[in-house]
Amino acid sequence: MVGVDRIYVAFDIETTGLDPDRDAIIEIGAVRFKDHTPLATWESLVNPQRPIPYKITLLTGITQEDANSAPSLTALLSPLCDFVRDYPVVGHNIGFDLSFLRRHGVLTHNLALDTFELASILVPKASRYNLDVLASKLGITLPVRHRALADALAAKDLFLALRDLAMEMDFDALQEINRIGVRADWPLRFFFSDIARERARGAFSGASIRRQLVAKGELDDAAMGLVLGDRIRERPLEPRVPPEPVDVEALASMLSPGGLMEREFPGYEHREQQVEMLRLVGRAFNEGQQLLVEAGTGTGKSIAYLIPAIYFAVQNNEHVVISTNTINLQDQLYNKDIPDLQRILPLDFRATLLKGRGNYLCLRRFALFRRQATLSPTEIQVLAKVLAWLPTTDTGDRAELMLVKDEPVVWNQLQAEADLCLGDHCPHRIEGRCFFARARRRAEAAHLIIVNHALLLSDMVTENRVLPEYRYLIVDEAHHLEDQATEQLSFSVDEVGLRALLSALSSDAGRHGFFAEIPVHFRASSVEPAVQRQLGSLLDQMRGEVDRASTALTELFEHLGLFLDEQTEKSEGETYDRQIRLNSAIRIQPDWSDVEMLWGNLDVPLSRLERGLSNLYEGFTSLADADILDYDVLLQDTLSYLRRITEIRESMNAILAEPDEQGIYWASISTTDNSITLHAAPLHVGEVLRKNLFDKRRCVILTSATLRTGEDFRYLRERLSLQEAEEAAVGSPFDYLSSTLLYLPTDIPEPGQQYYQKKVEQTLIELCRAIGGRTLVLFTSYGQLNECYRAISRPLEEAGIVVYAQGIDGSRRQLLDNFKSTPKAVLLGTRSFWEGIDVVGEALSCLVIVRLPFSVPTDPIFAARSEGFEDPFREYSVPETVLRFRQGFGRLIRSRTDRGVVVVLDKRLQSKSYGPTFLKSLPECTLRRGTLAELPSLAAEWINNRDLVLPSEKIFAEEDDRWMY
Repeated sequence: MVGVDRIYVAFDIETTGLDPDRDAIIEIGAVRFKDHTPLATWESLVNPQRPIPYKITLLTGITQEDANSAPSLTALLSPLCDFVRDYPVVGHNIGFDLSFLRRHGVLTHNLALDTFELASILVPKASRYNLDVLASKLGITLPVRHRALADALAAKDLFLALRDLAMEMDFDALQEINRIGVRADWPLRFFFSDIARERARGAFSGASIRRQLVAKGELDDAAMGLVLGDRIRERPLEPRVPPEPVDVEALASMLSPGGLMEREFPGYEHREQQVEMLRLVGRAFNEGQQLLVEAGTGTGKSIAYLIPAIYFAVQNNEHVVISTNTINLQDQLYNKDIPDLQRILPLDFRATLLKGRGNYLCLRRFALFRRQATLSPTEIQVLAKVLAWLPTTDTGDRAELMLVKDEPVVWNQLQAEADLCLGDHCPHRIEGRCFFARARRRAEAAHLIIVNHALLLSDMVTENRVLPEYRYLIVDEAHHLEDQATEQLSFSVDEVGLRALLSALSSDAGRHGFFAEIPVHFRASSVEPAVQRQLGSLLDQMRGEVDRASTALTELFEHLGLFLDEQTEKSEGETYDRQIRLNSAIRIQPDWSDVEMLWGNLDVPLSRLERGLSNLYEGFTSLADADILDYDVLLQDTLSYLRRITEIRESMNAILAEPDEQGIYWASISTTDNSITLHAAPLHVGEVLRKNLFDKRRCVILTSATLRTGEDFRYLRERLSLQEAEEAAVGSPFDYLSSTLLYLPTDIPEPGQQYYQKKVEQTLIELCRAIGGRTLVLFTSYGQLNECYRAISRPLEEAGIVVYAQGIDGSRRQLLDNFKSTPKAVLLGTRSFWEGIDVVGEALSCLVIVRLPFSVPTDPIFAARSEGFEDPFREYSVPETVLRFRQGFGRLIRSRTDRGVVVVLDKRLQSKSYGPTFLKSLPECTLRRGTLAELPSLAAEWINNRDLVLPSEKIFAEEDDRWMY
């Protein structure tokens, strides 16, 4: 059905939007082809009988006038079906196209082959999977984009290129995909079965990639022979004692005028602030300091800490761990900065990227998963991706795979997990095939180990079970460390999750689950029959406890739901989960005692299960020589279930019955299905970080562009328990006074006051019209973002300005790409856009901060921590918000040549006594206060006239008592 002699129809549509229930088709294009020969084409514009959004016209070139004279979709369905017939249809994200047509009852039975899904299998490690990127990677020319026939022709060429790649696949992997694919209604099974038949004819079955690699000694003869051999030969580092200091001034000279960086990088700009930071970091390494160093935007802080870290690590044979919060910064360090330095520095050093276990494929779990009797189409899709990827991956890192929709859930069943790891007893580790063990060996031999905060903190909790022993630590993006520590030390459980765990132990009257599998391990063992009968009796008892726990679980969550409903009122149109703190005020309610009683009813069978699993584990450990089938697997699975039951029971007991004074406890109720999740988090993380992370290192450097609130580090010191750390603030090399106009409207109402939202909308329309878009608008809630989007889109489109909105117009990356590439564009974003985005140049010339980013006062963690301050608003809420505000402000100026306007539409910055704290935390800008009416023309003049200089107003007048605390 899908062989080289088949006829296919490549197909594409253009639409007014992304929702098949609300949007309409405006163009259809199709090409019928056989092998590389086009047989016929068909195309037509379609009258959508509704307005075409301006952004669609801009994207496709299709105007309203073009579409109005076109036939209706109803008139085109019959000729379209005549053209397509019953041939398989091919397209990029073909499901999207067919969703518009199948609503009209056409093409419902045609086999659909998605080139996106095929590419995600056959082109692992691609940077992106849109049509443009894949076409470029595979040598396909795209003369026109976003027209239906042109995209259909491109989809044809992409399909043929992918088919050629499939013909070159490892034959064993291809056969395994075939074997698995026939088990479910997986559309691509026909494609791979035809490829396998073609290969079996002999034309392509000679020297497969796998066989070539085997011949070169680069493949292990196991795991289907698909795993690259372990080529790591470096020895673990053995530190020099005592450490030898680096020559800080010699390192500083590399960044000085005429130094190494200037010689090696054309256009390199000397920055005194970068040299200053390098000296600070170098001295911290030499003297074993804790150092807080804030480095303004444009400092080049990564190079400033990498150079001394590299030289100190190599000179002393030490590991330096560098932790980041975002993937973007991690990628920049590992894929750009470090390779650049490896190329130019006159010394050899090794660097590696180490991730948490869940990022690595576990070959043992993968083999078990492949043997399952029934698999869903999604599970088969993931297995096909892994099978095609294995012969090419050296890391086993899931980041090299494109996992979409529900596929990450499937990955969870394949990933490495500490509780399920057989350790040194695993044959894959023994033979050097274990991907996580390989990554750990690379880390043991590396001078620089790049990690993220989550892994850094997970390693802290597990007492260095992931990272090799290290004494030197750099924490970049350190302003996120408290939040990440809170997340790592938190716990949550819901009824569905706990019931799934119970079902995994025993389900269907004890016929399935872990307890039912245990006797299978003993069938051919030398364990005496009497002992096996005792085991059977214990398992029967534990099955009974699972049944009792399941009943008690239902009763507990049913009653808890009724209790929580009485404590809160559900609002009409509510979009956020309700959160109820389980504090003393809640626990003294009369009905809470029933919750505690019902928890006790659940705790009893859980306790018995815990003891039973403990007894099983102890008993199994004494039977190592009894020829038990998969003994190590049985032992590890038992320990894993024991740990999970123990953690859940202890945490739920703290949440519902015996709360700790240092804990925060709450319940959340889902707006979608009213399901309840119980949560626990630590009240303070600073002392945990100090004792278990900072104090155990000889040198710790924490850096970020935003560490100070106002003009000092007091807030962050207190949150992270870093009272003894040295501190330094390295300013930005950017001239904000001449590049940045900070405008504060004097006549806008405060948030929540009458006409505030109306004024925001009017201001955005007039401002963006005046400067031709080029604006990023930062919100603190999706609700206000959506309201503004509805109000400003049409007026701005009439002025030729496109409005893109988070949650409406695609992914974060798509939004940024569209914003950068569209000459007149406005981008509306919420919390994730306040940091980590980098738009250099005129595409971003204006930044609007709609509201100050205060935390929601009712957030359980924020509310609980606020109670620890005498003046929680000024001592906790304001400093926390200042850091977020500074991050948002930092989105505008990203290079020396950038110029723009920052507008803050929150009057509280001027009317409240905390205003100067925010303003003084910013670099020195040209500050102007004025009316909303004055803003558009002044902003346009500032942006368009780079020579314009304005006098800057003072942050506050000395005699103005409003600003005094």
